[in-house]
Amino acid sequence: MRAAFGIALLMASAFPAYAAGNHSELDGVWILFRAEIGKVQLTPEGEKKRAAYDFQKDDPDFECKPASITRVMHTPSPPIEVRQHGDRVEVNYEFMDIHRSVPLKKGLLPKDAPYAVKNHPHLGRSAGRYDGEALVVETQGVGAGIMDTLGVPGLYQSDQMHFSERFIPNGDKMQIVVTHEDPVYLAAPLVVTFNYVRLPGGKIEKWDCKPEEATYKRFGSDKK
Repeated sequence: MRAAFGIALLMASAFPAYAAGNHSELDGVWILFRAEIGKVQLTPEGEKKRAAYDFQKDDPDFECKPASITRVMHTPSPPIEVRQHGDRVEVNYEFMDIHRSVPLKKGLLPKDAPYAVKNHPHLGRSAGRYDGEALVVETQGVGAGIMDTLGVPGLYQSDQMHFSERFIPNGDKMQIVVTHEDPVYLAAPLVVTFNYVRLPGGKIEKWDCKPEEATYKRFGSDKK
């Protein structure tokens, strides 16, 4: 997987600016080569929570629990997979073994949609639609807790947070633009842009995470 990531980085250096393609191009296995984080503007409560964040105690990675979809995408090496169907889109992430199903029912609101990841309801309810050639996914009903521990360590989200994702196709490149809004912790919308390249013949591997081992690996210890 590291070799594939290195190849993706070399490919990325020659890529021109993004332009919309055909949404059928979204299907495939992708790997992240760059994430761009917009300006982070927090409310006083958001600043307070971030200042109190202690990764040794608060990072859900230690429990092999995905903090949020944004946190999952911020991990660069494990790939993601997009598969479009007539009634839904499946977005699978190797990191934390997340299998997400987003319905494509016309007029469906996120609040009325089923949980996108059955075994992790805190990741919210999602509804999808197409806007031109872009796939748009709206999500709400997330659980209160950590939003990010990697790109923006200690960034919290409330259960009022909602976010939208735009999957923008361009041949063997894909961009996912995520806009977060949270009246409790964010003073202004936070936009994070993920840039991906296709992995020809790539596949999603099973992520094997054991909570009792994750802590030791994080701190570089073999002690059990």
